[in-house]
Amino acid sequence: MSHRARLAMPALAMPALALLLAFALAPAAQAKPQACLTSLEGFAVPLAYDTSDPQLKENRTMRERVFGGPGDVTCPGYVTLRHLTPGLSDTERAVFCLQFDGQAKTYTGFAEGPRDAYVACARPTSGFCERVNTTAEVALTIAGYGATAAGRAARDSAAEAAGAVILTGSTASVSATLSSLGASAMSVLSAPATLTAAVVTVVAVGGAVYVCSE
Repeated sequence: MSHRARLAMPALAMPALALLLAFALAPAAQAKPQACLTSLEGFAVPLAYDTSDPQLKENRTMRERVFGGPGDVTCPGYVTLRHLTPGLSDTERAVFCLQFDGQAKTYTGFAEGPRDAYVACARPTSGFCERVNTTAEVALTIAGYGATAAGRAARDSAAEAAGAVILTGSTASVSATLSSLGASAMSVLSAPATLTAAVVTVVAVGGAVYVCSE
């Protein structure tokens, strides 16, 4: 073999090597976030998600994958719930569901309770949840109630799996329970809308406290 032929072989191999590298890098290039659109209080909100996210796959039903979201919503319901509950892990937000206005075709918030195939609340409710601006000490105090006999008796499997403590009842009954935990715990019910609500739910999860009223 001539010296010129030996020099030509590496040059000929370069395109093939580049092609192999392109195939090897293809999965990384395809892992770009998928853009989608959700609707919150009547406003279109652009979001994005990773299509290969295993948690998304676990929380997305076949019905939602086949038929898509409600109205003009293209985001999976779970992506919208993630957007509304920042700071929580996927396990911790498992106690929440999306509130969807079927007439307006928009999400109005989130509540505590079981979900349907679209991560919307399976049980009709007029309630909604808001994160309370409270201290970590208060969150730990309420979470500690879950270790008591009364707290363990009140926890269902969903709350247990999420590591959440959920207090539900009339405003008076929930207030009484929080009062037994100390004055600081009572502060989570200080909002006027909560004080006048017929039913209130307090959720302590992920180091945060959410109050749901209806």
